[in-house]
Amino acid sequence: MSAGTIGILLLGIFFLLMILRIPIAISLSLASIITLLATGMAPAMFADIMEASVSSTALLAIPFFIIAGNIINHSGISQRIVRFVELLIGPMPGGLAIVSVIVVTFWGAISGSGPATVVALGPVLIPLMVNAGYNKAFAASIIAAAGGIAVVIPPSITFIVYGVVAEGASVGKLFAAGILPGILMGLAFCVYVFLYSVRHGYKGQVRGSRKEIFRAFWASFLGLLSPVIILGGIYGGIFTPTEAAAVAAFYSLFIGVVAYRQIKRENFMPVMVDSAVDSAMILLITAGAGVMAWLVTTTGIASAVTTLLMGISTNQYIIITVIFFILVMAGFFLDGISITYLFVPLLLPAVMQMGYDITWFGVILVVAVSIGMITPPVAANIYPAAQIAGVSLHAISKQIIGFLITGIIVGLLLLYIPQISLLIPNLLGL
Repeated sequence: MSAGTIGILLLGIFFLLMILRIPIAISLSLASIITLLATGMAPAMFADIMEASVSSTALLAIPFFIIAGNIINHSGISQRIVRFVELLIGPMPGGLAIVSVIVVTFWGAISGSGPATVVALGPVLIPLMVNAGYNKAFAASIIAAAGGIAVVIPPSITFIVYGVVAEGASVGKLFAAGILPGILMGLAFCVYVFLYSVRHGYKGQVRGSRKEIFRAFWASFLGLLSPVIILGGIYGGIFTPTEAAAVAAFYSLFIGVVAYRQIKRENFMPVMVDSAVDSAMILLITAGAGVMAWLVTTTGIASAVTTLLMGISTNQYIIITVIFFILVMAGFFLDGISITYLFVPLLLPAVMQMGYDITWFGVILVVAVSIGMITPPVAANIYPAAQIAGVSLHAISKQIIGFLITGIIVGLLLLYIPQISLLIPNLLGL
């Protein structure tokens, strides 16, 4: 079979299974093994490729960061950080909404997962905003949209996976490259909620006294220190990103058990079980997606796609814009890990042929993934936010449009000015 025929067969079966609501991990695996059989390859290769897909040392960081995030979620840090930022922001219009964006953005630097961030902070921040007079759907949309920044700002699970799939990409450099784009997205969302709040009359809170601000800062200090330890250790050469994940897990355990004493014998095992389930789900998707990525590369599908893309235009800005919107639209249907495994082998050869940096493309991909988290039908962040707020998917989807447009504007800015993403890695000499 030709590369085009194999590609149509592979993706056709995959999307058919998705339409039939088959779980994504199973859809990836079934589509891959049927294509293997149809092309005459040995079925035994399926197991070998799956095993190889999850054998990378870098992927060990995923369960450790998940453990760290789940422990932090149960340690009581979120309320302390919210109180500190709330006192700091004070009477600015939309103050509580801006506080929510800042806290969720910061939390993303601990959890590395969008849905986990929404689940952790939604029950705290959404009722606070609703009690202050904010529209329920708008409050939920803030948490859902800002939660997507978790995959952009380091540490990010999607960056780790991208570092494995895109050979030659450094996870440490990817983390550094995600800092400014993550902050930029957070600032852009703050500007949007400020303008929205001014228009709808959402007022700020009373500014805290210096004494209150200091007390709140001290109460949240250990939580605020977490990303500093993780990123400082990586860029200080103390430990690798995988080792940083293990350090994050033990540090969060120290905070939860010793410092704040919120993690006790009765809730420790449920936290660990949840972490094991989350890790298994991600790694099962990774294994199935790894087989699909191998098929895309070895059967010539990637080369065919590169030729097709390069034939669209002689203007590289048009081509890279098309690639960006392909990734954004992929987020309508797929999670970040599946997008990474499926589209990086397809699109990276064309990106590199145009002379773009492999690290920069990783940033563009995760920004597109973050936008996909708030676009139905998959919308990984919208569903938990809507459930927490008690609003319909239709109501929150109407409110999310402004954040969607804002996120795309930021994405295009990063697309046309690669120096934004590469500034910190260059400063650090990575």
